[in-house]
Amino acid sequence: MIDLVFPARGGGVPLDHGYVLFSALSHRLPGLHERKDVGIFNLRGTQARGKSLHVGNGTLRIRCPTEALPLFLPLNGAALTVADGEVTLGIPRVFPLDAPVSLSSRLVTFKHAIDDATFRASVRRALAELGCEGTMHVGRRRVLAIAGKKVIGYALTLSHLSARSSLLIQEHGLGGRRHMGCGLFLPTRLRVAAGLRMEDAQPECFA
Repeated sequence: MIDLVFPARGGGVPLDHGYVLFSALSHRLPGLHERKDVGIFNLRGTQARGKSLHVGNGTLRIRCPTEALPLFLPLNGAALTVADGEVTLGIPRVFPLDAPVSLSSRLVTFKHAIDDATFRASVRRALAELGCEGTMHVGRRRVLAIAGKKVIGYALTLSHLSARSSLLIQEHGLGGRRHMGCGLFLPTRLRVAAGLRMEDAQPECFA
C-alpha cells in the first residue's frame, strides 16, 4: 500500500465534502466504485471558515495498492467539480507507508455505533480481527452527511502500536465509508490530534 498525494488548487468546497469528492472522482474514474482497497482522504486546504474549506494550495491524498496506480493516472491535471467549487489536481507524489507508534483518524464510523460505548466496542472488535494491540483514545463525536443521510462517528487516536499493528491499521483502515474519508489513519503529529486533547482522554488498552 502507498499514498498518492496530488497537489490541489481551488477555491471553496464544503467542509463536509467526502461524498461529493468521491462522486467527482468516480465520474473521472469509472472503476473506482469497485475498488474496496482504496481510501480517499478529505481534501487538505489552507483555511476553514464556517462550513467551507478554502483549498488554495492544498492536497488530495489517496491510499491504494501499488498495482492500482494506473487507475489514478487520469487525475493528473484533472479539474474536479466538488459541490459548487472547482479543484484542479497536479502531478502526484508517491509515499510508502511508515510505521509510527501512534495513528489518528479525524472520523471513524461503524454501522449502529452511535454512542461512545458502542463505538468503543466496535473499535475493539475491528482491531481484534486485525490482531492489533495498543491503546485507544476516543475523540469528539462528529456527524457526516452522505446523500442526505446523517452518519455518526468519532475521532480516534491509537497509540503504543507495534510496527506490525501500525501498518495493518493503515492498510486496512477501520469501519466503513473509506471512499469518503472515514476510517483512514495518518501519523499523530501533535498532542491535540483528530479533535482530541490527549491529556483529557480516557485511554483504553486493546489486545
